[in-house]
Amino acid sequence: MTYTCKDIARKTGVSISTVSRVLNKKDLHKVGERTRKKVEKIIKKTNYTPNIIAKSLVSKKSFSVAVALEDFKDVVGPYFSQIISGIAYVLQENGYYLQLLGTVSAKNKPLSQHYLQAVKERRVDGVIILSEAINEKEILGLWKDKFPVLLVNRYIRDKEIPSVLMDNEKGLYDVTSELAKLGHRKIVFMAGCLKYQLDQDRLKGYKKALKENNIEFDEKYVLEGYFKYENAANALNVFISQGKKFSAVAASDDVMAFACITTLKKNNLSVPADVSVTGFNDMLFLPAVNPTLTSLKVPLIDMGKEAAAKILEIIDGKQIPDIVSLFKPQLVKRQSISSPHAD
Repeated sequence: MTYTCKDIARKTGVSISTVSRVLNKKDLHKVGERTRKKVEKIIKKTNYTPNIIAKSLVSKKSFSVAVALEDFKDVVGPYFSQIISGIAYVLQENGYYLQLLGTVSAKNKPLSQHYLQAVKERRVDGVIILSEAINEKEILGLWKDKFPVLLVNRYIRDKEIPSVLMDNEKGLYDVTSELAKLGHRKIVFMAGCLKYQLDQDRLKGYKKALKENNIEFDEKYVLEGYFKYENAANALNVFISQGKKFSAVAASDDVMAFACITTLKKNNLSVPADVSVTGFNDMLFLPAVNPTLTSLKVPLIDMGKEAAAKILEIIDGKQIPDIVSLFKPQLVKRQSISSPHAD
């Protein structure tokens, strides 16, 4: 038998509005503790699930939140999959559905029509943006239209748009400082993509650590691997072929770090005896690499949970206490770093 909200109200002897308050967890101060528990008991006993269409008509909500990605293939990657996992957990706990939206069309237009239509038609109640493909003007347009929007691992300077960030500058500062402390003076920064905000901030941390350790910054020691194994391997191969001296590589993610280790070995360079290598994100479930990788651990699932909790508060019209939630990466030292050889 399929139960309705009216059936639950009849069985508990309360009004439909009281059942609705318990189901939606809103205005619970108007419901007594004893009544709330009684309603919850009947809901559990009857295995009642609210009709999403009826619920939407009453509340004028879709009970869906979009997660905007540049490319759907990103979902299978270790970085995005963990963030989305955290988002999905909180949304499900609060009776919301997750929609994945692509922000770049097949013809590589700035925004896909599907993404635009979903927002314009209010088929979603809010958008969590994981994509760097959406430019600032488009994000500001959503925000000015009072459409609930939240950014993950990016921000817009001088604009109070809610965001959930990892402290990217501190991450590269910490790892570069550690390498300098070990005695390294020629440190390569293998960035992902320097047009991305996260890598711009990481470059700041890298430069800051070099300056504090009296190491001159050389832009030739900044490479781009575009967060791809092949690209990072090619970039490092070209750098090695140019004959430049270096004793360490700080990579902007673990995939590129693994590519660097493999490339160094193919060039008859030992890790860490000849070159130390570090990563970012600490993806321990990726294929094992010898030596074990020193990396920066980031609570990506927790970041996803925070993003979902924040967007739901914005959707409900609540004041969020902190516009920015900042997660600090933690340096995890393993076998891939050591002091350099004396010249």
